[in-house]
Amino acid sequence: MFPPIFPIYIEALTSLNKYATLIWMSGVICLWLTRYTHQLGKRLGGLYYAFSAFVRPLGVLLIALGWLALYAPERAWIFGAPRRLAWLPKVDALNVLFALAALLFFALGLWSVVTLGLRRTFLFRSVDDRLVARGPYALVRHPQFLSAIGIAFCGLRLYDPNLYPFIGPSVYGPLDANWALFTLSLWLLALLEDRELAAHFGTEYEEYARRVPRLFPN
Repeated sequence: MFPPIFPIYIEALTSLNKYATLIWMSGVICLWLTRYTHQLGKRLGGLYYAFSAFVRPLGVLLIALGWLALYAPERAWIFGAPRRLAWLPKVDALNVLFALAALLFFALGLWSVVTLGLRRTFLFRSVDDRLVARGPYALVRHPQFLSAIGIAFCGLRLYDPNLYPFIGPSVYGPLDANWALFTLSLWLLALLEDRELAAHFGTEYEEYARRVPRLFPN
């Protein structure tokens, strides 16, 4: 039996479990290399865009792969019980709220992709692109990062293997620590993107930044 929403247990990823943190961090680095680097776009032109079109989707894939690997411990059985038992969510009112919140964060991410466009989201950002300040970008400056942070948090609360004292703590790594590190990584990436956008758009971005919070709605 498998859980109906992300994250999901994938046994094929057990060999990557010990490297899971490094995998998703490598994905964040890929996004850092392909953030709003308008200076590189001006200097390198098509070469930079080709590089970004390869590295940026790779970063998204590595982040997803790393998080899934976190939920695939190497030990197959714990006290005669399959480790996938830790995936069975407790059915209560709080978990219903977390499930609804996860869907809302997913909807926010989808809304952000539709607003920004597939090219700018997954491939590259051109020096000719205008500043996007509508839709979810009128709520926070980095709604895709907020979506990823929120989905990861709700997933941890819905499918927390540490709720099972004889299964979870003995085989699962520090999931909450990974979430905290993930949040910090995206916060730092948002800071870097803010500096890049301010340098490129000037007063237009400065005014936008004064009106709209960086990552978390106020």
